[in-house]
Amino acid sequence: MTLRTLATAFSVAAFALPSFAADPIAWRTDYNAARKEAQEKNLPLIVDVQTEQCMYCRKMEASTFLDPGFVALVNGNFIPLKIDGNKDRELAVALRVQMYPTLVLAGPDGKIHAFLQGFLTADQCRDHLKRTALAVATPDWIQRDLEHAGKAVAAAEYTKAVGLLRTIVSDGKSPPGVDKAKQVLEEIEGMAAQAFAAARAEERTGDRAKATNAVVDVSKRFAGTKAAEQATTHLASLAGQRDTTVSIPSVAARDLLATARDEFRTNRFAECLDLCDRLASMHPRSDEARDAIALADEIKGDPDRLMSVVERQNERTAALYLTLAETWTKKGQLAEASACLEKVVALTPGSSYAAAAKTRLANLPVKPGAVPAGFKKDR
Repeated sequence: MTLRTLATAFSVAAFALPSFAADPIAWRTDYNAARKEAQEKNLPLIVDVQTEQCMYCRKMEASTFLDPGFVALVNGNFIPLKIDGNKDRELAVALRVQMYPTLVLAGPDGKIHAFLQGFLTADQCRDHLKRTALAVATPDWIQRDLEHAGKAVAAAEYTKAVGLLRTIVSDGKSPPGVDKAKQVLEEIEGMAAQAFAAARAEERTGDRAKATNAVVDVSKRFAGTKAAEQATTHLASLAGQRDTTVSIPSVAARDLLATARDEFRTNRFAECLDLCDRLASMHPRSDEARDAIALADEIKGDPDRLMSVVERQNERTAALYLTLAETWTKKGQLAEASACLEKVVALTPGSSYAAAAKTRLANLPVKPGAVPAGFKKDR
């Protein structure tokens, strides 16, 4: 897969659909078992609320639910649950079902993402399902950074892309966000390595000026990669081979500073601070490091800017606590899980993270036979 293809892929859902589906929708019929499976697999639920007497329910079963693309989307990205609104009256009422059929799209935490009422074709449902699957799969800030990284890749701004992608990878979240970031980082690293190898090949031609310019280009365009670090080190060795003292500018430092200033201008102060810290540690004696420290001080000296940094860091921490709570829950250690979820609520009040944490707190523990624990409408 090329970087151009990867850049395009950032703008679409984090899942692909096969062109055909051999199996029908694997409907579950036990509410509690489906909820537990959704939590364990971290997959959203699609709940088909219908009745035996409903003509349009039968119509959806004979058309929409047999559409190959729709079936593949549901089986690959959801836990499908079918309930009879007459037989499971309490659950239908709790889900606020007002007509049949109704499809309810909910996250593994019970948060309802959408109600799809009445007869709908596969095409009418598909975008709603994709949005729900993507929202559940990837935290908001990771999805946002992936999109920014995709735009940077498309514009050949590899240094900026590397900075964004490394932030995602260091967060420690589970796929698909981290896996996608790792994949693109590997692509960029490979491209940088090829460019550096080509630059070294220029040395064998005897054109030292051309070779030096090629190495400088690698150091500048791919700052943050291993190849760029090697290129920067190699520049120093090229300078040492000359008879006169040659000053090799820190291209990588300049590029990092330019990217940090760009983040500052677009009010992405947390990302700006990350870049300033990297620059100061990698090139401590450079003029760029001095400018980066001054830029960081501008952020730290402004309460509003610093608050945005704190809020962003709280989002990242909240995402980790949600993951930790899920891990504790799977191990049956509910007190530890509850403590993590309470920290999420305290860290990010009013956020989607807090809403998810409150929903999970309300469902600890999940009691067998409880109806209909967990589903909460998104406000």
